[in-house]
Amino acid sequence: MQNNRILLIEDDSSVCHMVREYLTGEGFSVEAFGSGSMALNHLQTKPLYDLALIDLMLPGVNGMELIKEIRKDSTMPIIIITAKNSDTDKSLGLNLGADDYVVKPFSLIELTARIKANIRRANQYSGQQESSWMIKDLEINPTNYTVSRQGRNLELTRTEFEILRILAQNPGQAFSKERLYELIWKEPYYGNEHVLNTHMNRLRSKLKAEEQDDTVYIKTLWGIGYKMEETR
Repeated sequence: MQNNRILLIEDDSSVCHMVREYLTGEGFSVEAFGSGSMALNHLQTKPLYDLALIDLMLPGVNGMELIKEIRKDSTMPIIIITAKNSDTDKSLGLNLGADDYVVKPFSLIELTARIKANIRRANQYSGQQESSWMIKDLEINPTNYTVSRQGRNLELTRTEFEILRILAQNPGQAFSKERLYELIWKEPYYGNEHVLNTHMNRLRSKLKAEEQDDTVYIKTLWGIGYKMEETR
């Protein structure tokens, strides 16, 4: 069985070496770059990876710019590696399309668990063949991860799509944040509320036709979680 291929972009050589050696020992195939510019030039050759680990503070092309470029034509999972323990940086990365994050100094065991969870989640949905369905004025196609509203295509990340899919397949059913997180990330919920909230806010914004649009698809149940409003 072919090893999962990991793209690692980290300018700290000691961290890069440590992560690469550990992941290689765990059975991953790791290709590492020390700058965003080098990684971007390499990505122009269209190599295939199962997941990208991207440090935000990179020389030349920074991590944010790199995520934007990757998301133009790839849905592979992206995990942010950052030394900044601030909600703003995490939110920016997640809003650009990253799926998860780890903050330096991080546990290599935790990093590996997150990598495996994100790859497992991506693989689980890559082979699914399901019919598209409608909820309110949204058409959801789980085969090619597309969502349209009144003929307008919504560009959702894989994580945003999965949040919508789970809720839309169970209209009226309440999901706690813990349960929703576990269904999507395939790992126990350890208070990772920020990750889920950021993806949820971005999804809700994309569902709007315009800023003044007051159509409600996903309702917040304070103290409980979320549910998809039932069709009218």
